[in-house]
Amino acid sequence: MNVILETKEQIEPEFKTFTENRVKFSLKRLFWLVRKIKVKYSSVAQAKTGCNQNCIIELQTFDNRQIEVSFTARDRRTALDMGLKKVYKHMQKAFNKAQKYGRLSGRAYA
Repeated sequence: MNVILETKEQIEPEFKTFTENRVKFSLKRLFWLVRKIKVKYSSVAQAKTGCNQNCIIELQTFDNRQIEVSFTARDRRTALDMGLKKVYKHMQKAFNKAQKYGRLSGRAYA
């Protein structure tokens, strides 16, 4: 599983390692389904509500499914946590659907 971190502004190395560790920890049960993960951080300019940190998580599975989730929160850590929670739910739903209809290939994940 590759974790790619993209951002427009400079990011500190501690937060980069935190992001990689958090992604690996939250998807540890379904890590074998994931080929590549991109995490993008950005700031929302017109922040009337105080929620101005945006986190976009793009995920590619081994059966070439694309899952993209965006979440906006007050800080980056909260946006990352809530986005990962959404991604995990989408992955579970896709996995269960594939199991139900027999679309999951045993050779692809061995």
